[in-house]
Amino acid sequence: MIAAPATPEVFDDWAPVYDEAQNPFCALEARLLRQLLPMLRGKTILDAGCGTGRHFPLLSTLQPEWIHAVDYSAQMLELANQRLPKNATLHHADCIAIPLPAQSIDVILCSLVLGYVGDLGAFCSEMRRLLRPGGQIILADIHPDTAQRRGWNRSFHQQGEEIAIAWNRIGLEKLRAIFAAEGFHFLCDLEPGFSEAESEIFAQQGRAHAIEELAGEPVMYLLQLAQNTPQNELAITGARCALSAHDALPRTLTIEEGRIRSILNSSPEPMTQVSLDGYLLLPGLINAHDHLEFGLFPRLGDGGYADAQEWAGAIHAHHAETIARHRSIQREARIQWGALRNLLSGITTVCHHNPITDTMREPEFPVSVVEEMRWVHSAAFDFAGLQEESSINSEEILIVHAAEGVSARAKQEIEMLQALGLLRPSTILVHALAVTPQMIDRLKAAGVSLIFCPSSNEFLFGTIPPAALLEGFENAALGSDSPLTACGDLLDEAAFVTGRYGLPAARLYSMLTENPAAMLRLAEGQGKIQIGGRADLIAVPDRDLSPAETLRHLSWRDIHLVMRNGVIQLVAEELAHLLQPQHLAGFTEVQVDDRRRWVRGDLRPAFEAAAILQQHGAIRLGERTVSLA
Repeated sequence: MIAAPATPEVFDDWAPVYDEAQNPFCALEARLLRQLLPMLRGKTILDAGCGTGRHFPLLSTLQPEWIHAVDYSAQMLELANQRLPKNATLHHADCIAIPLPAQSIDVILCSLVLGYVGDLGAFCSEMRRLLRPGGQIILADIHPDTAQRRGWNRSFHQQGEEIAIAWNRIGLEKLRAIFAAEGFHFLCDLEPGFSEAESEIFAQQGRAHAIEELAGEPVMYLLQLAQNTPQNELAITGARCALSAHDALPRTLTIEEGRIRSILNSSPEPMTQVSLDGYLLLPGLINAHDHLEFGLFPRLGDGGYADAQEWAGAIHAHHAETIARHRSIQREARIQWGALRNLLSGITTVCHHNPITDTMREPEFPVSVVEEMRWVHSAAFDFAGLQEESSINSEEILIVHAAEGVSARAKQEIEMLQALGLLRPSTILVHALAVTPQMIDRLKAAGVSLIFCPSSNEFLFGTIPPAALLEGFENAALGSDSPLTACGDLLDEAAFVTGRYGLPAARLYSMLTENPAAMLRLAEGQGKIQIGGRADLIAVPDRDLSPAETLRHLSWRDIHLVMRNGVIQLVAEELAHLLQPQHLAGFTEVQVDDRRRWVRGDLRPAFEAAAILQQHGAIRLGERTVSLA
């Protein structure tokens, strides 16, 4: 082994092989950076020590106004130039003297660089100079304590020789002190270990045993800092916090004005606190497809239909009395019941496939309803609407039921959409049951997204979308559909998918959180727990599993707390102590099957409006029986 100082020349030598080997540290870091990095639309970000530009694709997805990238290795920058987005500039410079104006940067990313910086005080001062008021810096590097204990080197191979680069293992407390001296405070401090997500990398390198030896040890740190001091209103303590599908750490969350302001290991100053010992905090779930006004309906139909048109005709012929009785209830009241159905299963955001009503816009409405979109029911029921959409040059999201059935006319709907020019990145198709294997590549190439509701498909048509479509289509999410056809709520749908497909738990997790957030262009941090994001959270009993494995096994009974925009919307009996007597007046106690829930707001008018459906004082809400306690 040859020891070498951390000079530009050494990194020039490393550059040609830097991206060749899979690096478990880079994999772990990239996964968590997707959670930490804020939305960058309209902002300028600096990638300080960009190396070969490995973070450029991720940064581009966050839509920054401009990316500045700096590195002092000319060879690293030459490779980074091959990945350079159009809205980016490379700078050949040292990170302690960057040729950019003061207060020109909103967010700084410094990844696997601090260990090579000789003068951390000068580096910190330069970062403070560059940041605009309210700006943030994200630091990520190998954990110094574990590196010291394990004797880790930072090295690469060249012509058969291992070149070990000198690096400083500065302790986190000293690092904190340096940045605090420049007026920074910490928003987030993570010290994650490897998870099952890195196990394949270790196995490929013939070191499968290493990940087991490192179980429970922090291997990296990721720190998020800012210069303005938040005024926190609420702290959630004691719970493990989901940081990704694979990662969860015990952390205290602080909340201000409905936003997450910090995710820290240390307890905050005295403030209103909610203690959730023994719980796992997950991001509020996103239901990508529902029809809220049908929340009270039972399943209607006998199955064996060819397509949605045939089903619609059959239920109006054979279930006219049931449909009329439910429709006699005021639509706004039925919408409230649809929202309650979602809230009980931990959903904080719903994409409603019908006109948005004033009720849905009220601040007191239990769930957030997606508004920034266009929609058409389907080619079968509103072809004129699709024709109108094809004539509009709009980049807004368009959501449409498509290929809902097994008939020839259901299959033809994809061809119709293509002929109309509506197979494009802004289009989201719901169901896609009749999509053939030959169509899959065409849909991927077009950049469309898909929303699946397989239990509805099986109930109506006796079949579900092909595994190749559900498992291999990245831009995909799950929807509960309405109780008219679905097996239950969104968690029931997730359980249905788990039983029918071999989806990895992390894939299912993404289809209920990050994927629908990206597809629906939700720009306030929905689907994640991140600094500055909306405090849309659910608390579930901690089974000491990864967030993805926990979610895979959840049912509505496990949803013990739901918070939307920092306001508690639902509390289970297990956590009823969180509601002080003065708060009870703002909640309604309800019996859901054999469990009690406290729901924000007065639900008595909703029960009165639906009195025609009551049996023994209870109402059927999908698969649940609900009554006033």
